[in-house]
Amino acid sequence: MNFFRLFFLYRVHVIYIFTTLLSILLYFSNDSDNVKSVQADFSDIISVILGPKKWYKDILNIKEKNEYLMESVGQLRLLNTELIHLKHENNELREMLSFKNKTPLSLKGGTVVNSQLSGFLHTLTLNSGLNDGIVPNLPVMDINGLLGKTNTVGDRATSVQLITDKNFRVSIRVGEKWNLGLFIPSHGKFGYIEGVPKSQKVIQGDTVVTSGISNIYPGDIPVASVISVEVDSERPFLKIIVEISAEVHNSNFVFIVQ
Repeated sequence: MNFFRLFFLYRVHVIYIFTTLLSILLYFSNDSDNVKSVQADFSDIISVILGPKKWYKDILNIKEKNEYLMESVGQLRLLNTELIHLKHENNELREMLSFKNKTPLSLKGGTVVNSQLSGFLHTLTLNSGLNDGIVPNLPVMDINGLLGKTNTVGDRATSVQLITDKNFRVSIRVGEKWNLGLFIPSHGKFGYIEGVPKSQKVIQGDTVVTSGISNIYPGDIPVASVISVEVDSERPFLKIIVEISAEVHNSNFVFIVQ
């Protein structure tokens, strides 16, 4: 009832809208050149009106593509870093294998799974233990020299006391006559030698090696190289500063001397 009442009240408007739409439909159904020209103009107007929408949509598409490209670049960088790391590990393992074939020592390889290089306690954790024949107080080294010794040994893991630990000591030989001395770590990769009489000849660049008189360390394992020698008239011994040979702060694979 209400519908017919509204239609009756606005019948003029409804008829006007209907006739207008019908006229437009009939007009554009014609194939004349004038109609086609109007259609072209109408399309141009629609294109201008919808231009901002297309521009905004293009911006969104570009943003999505940029985000995708950034993700792809990030993934490629991670992959490249992983490949570089694997290449480094491969080269390191090749060097270790070559070293193992040349040395007369009986060596067993181990992988470093954790390192503690803060404070007075300097240790490494290896993924080898009693199940692999590892026991306490075995020398640990890399291809450059002595790293430390096995300390606590579990079934599958071993803690290594590093040569940089403040409590570490090792008997060494150094100088022209391979004089006995004691290596003591100081800070970082540096240490000093005690017990070499100042009458002996020790120069910068001399190699410091294990003495071989220890129950733990066999002889002739490189320990450090001499970087400075001083003579103190008030002391009976030379003041010898050395730099540790092993890569203490960058160890991934090590050897355990058995």
